[in-house]
Amino acid sequence: MDPATLFPTLLAIVPVRYLIDVAAVCGVCAAVMPWLPVPARAASAYGRVYALLNIAAQNFRNVTNLARPGKGGSGSSGTPMAGMALLAGLGLSLSACTTVGGTTAIDTAELNADAGAIAFAAEAIEAIPGLSSHLSPDQVARVNAALGRIKDISAQIDAASGGAIDIDTGKGWASALASEFQTILTVATPIVSAFAPGVGAYIQTAGQIILLLLQAVGLTPASVSVTPDTPSAVRAALYRGV
Repeated sequence: MDPATLFPTLLAIVPVRYLIDVAAVCGVCAAVMPWLPVPARAASAYGRVYALLNIAAQNFRNVTNLARPGKGGSGSSGTPMAGMALLAGLGLSLSACTTVGGTTAIDTAELNADAGAIAFAAEAIEAIPGLSSHLSPDQVARVNAALGRIKDISAQIDAASGGAIDIDTGKGWASALASEFQTILTVATPIVSAFAPGVGAYIQTAGQIILLLLQAVGLTPASVSVTPDTPSAVRAALYRGV
């Protein structure tokens, strides 16, 4: 496809909010294509996938593997193992969002795990000995309201767990959870620093789960990292109380 017609075509068929994702996929294709083995037959399943990836990569102007697939003969007709491995890696890197019935959706497993850890941590922070005695009535009301909202959202996510949900619904839940949990952290952090400094490490760990939650639904780039720990390690630390 001529690059001059590619952008208008994308604008016509892809919502503007997804254009960055499309550009990122093209960039990944451009990086992968030079390493993919040329298919033995253009008509094979792998040959068709190869052709699509090659189109995206060439439009990104960053690919050197322009060899055409073979048209038959005695070569292997199966998908090359190296190609399968690279394509599988590409699929895994884009697995946070899935397509169900033509609609982009979010797998709720990671979202539910983060929501459960946030609900646990919110209650643990609210129960810190002596914390409530240093809160004003307004702060107590804010914390209680945030706790109730976190429980409600976590219950909704848990009820949907095991399937896929609409991406906008998932992002809405994640944004609301992050906002309510940040409210609790904002109220608790200065008081903990002054009267319970030993709990400071837990508060810092709790803050990390917010970015991980937003990353799980694509609201924050995965390249942005606040911790070398994996999401599961951060959740485990919150449940351990460290």
